[in-house]
Amino acid sequence: MTRTIDAPSLERALVRHCSPTLAALKPASLFTFPGNFVDGPEGLRNKADLNTALAACADQIAPARIAVRVLAWRACGALIYVYRPRALEAYLQDERATRPLAQLGYSTASLEASLQTLSERLQSMSGPAARQLRGGSPCPCTRRGCSSDFPHELGFFLGYPYEDVLGFIEHRGQDYLAVGPWKVYANLEGALATFERFRRCAAAYMHAHERGYRLAQLVVAPSR
Repeated sequence: MTRTIDAPSLERALVRHCSPTLAALKPASLFTFPGNFVDGPEGLRNKADLNTALAACADQIAPARIAVRVLAWRACGALIYVYRPRALEAYLQDERATRPLAQLGYSTASLEASLQTLSERLQSMSGPAARQLRGGSPCPCTRRGCSSDFPHELGFFLGYPYEDVLGFIEHRGQDYLAVGPWKVYANLEGALATFERFRRCAAAYMHAHERGYRLAQLVVAPSR
């Protein structure tokens, strides 16, 4: 079945997957918008349609100083990143993020440069080289989206607790205390409370959107 790619469908996806960022509870969110965006005429057409939809949604959230962009185009979907540049920049300036990111080759003095590096890494994990490593097979996708590899440092760009991102990197995603929006390695009680806050936020936003509230009415502007 062909999925509709237009501003209303993208708006629904943004509300469903990015409500904590729209509500200023976290600096960034990432999700997969399903569809073929790389192969043949269909991929080119889908890419053009999604870019048009992105521009329409970006206009709605820009007054709240929220940005949206595609970090990677894949045969199974586009990785869409919604972020608050000022909040994300402040989060990434902590040495608990700058030190490991610099060791991984990120230019931590520039948010745009860091996001470009992240985009390149995400794209490379779904490109021809990645498919060759998998014996030529496509991305191993599920109904929840693309399940190709993601760089372990991605958690920094989603504003997860520093200790949990570092724990994920150290333990290679294993030996965690709990799993929700991210894998928990420290402060279990605090993480579980945050998971519940995010769940309530998503439910409230989806309910409001179903009642007719537009994206522009749901975003929370920064206090300063």
